[in-house]
Amino acid sequence: MIRILTLVFALTLSVTVFSQVSDDAYVYGDDRGSSKNDSKSSNGKFDWERVTLGGGLGATFGDITYFEIAPTVGYYLTDNVLVGMGGTYIYYSNNIYEYKTNMYGGNVFTQYMFNNLPVLAHAETALMNYYSFNRESRITTTAVLLGGGLKQDFGGRSYLSILVLWDINETEDSFYPNPIIRAGIAIGL
Repeated sequence: MIRILTLVFALTLSVTVFSQVSDDAYVYGDDRGSSKNDSKSSNGKFDWERVTLGGGLGATFGDITYFEIAPTVGYYLTDNVLVGMGGTYIYYSNNIYEYKTNMYGGNVFTQYMFNNLPVLAHAETALMNYYSFNRESRITTTAVLLGGGLKQDFGGRSYLSILVLWDINETEDSFYPNPIIRAGIAIGL
């Protein structure tokens, strides 16, 4: 498991590091003939226009009550590579088995947006802490999610997405069942 986590972290880091190496002056709007020095060029300054806020909500009511809130924040390293992190809170209640728990966790993710296609690739590492019905104690599980999906742009760096992900670190304590289908929104600032 440690080897898989190390591999995913190294691949994610290598994508983000190498994506900064290329000099995409055209992508960033840097006019090489101009002497102006603005924050939108590749001079290393933080650019709020590259930030996205978003996440997802979920709810189910009945014998099983489920409420989820999952905010995310992301930053475009390039026009194609988005990195970010998020948090998750879930209330889960199953009246049939008389089981209730509050779950919470966080994640880091990388998305690659393909040029001129409504498709994206997604890699994520997530931690989730919850009361395990089987162990009768709180546990923390690690999920390594890989997959892709479709996105619909609706202006600027904003889009809706539908993802199909697979937990490649699935164990008996895994919180996410395979496959994972997720919908979300990202709003560019």
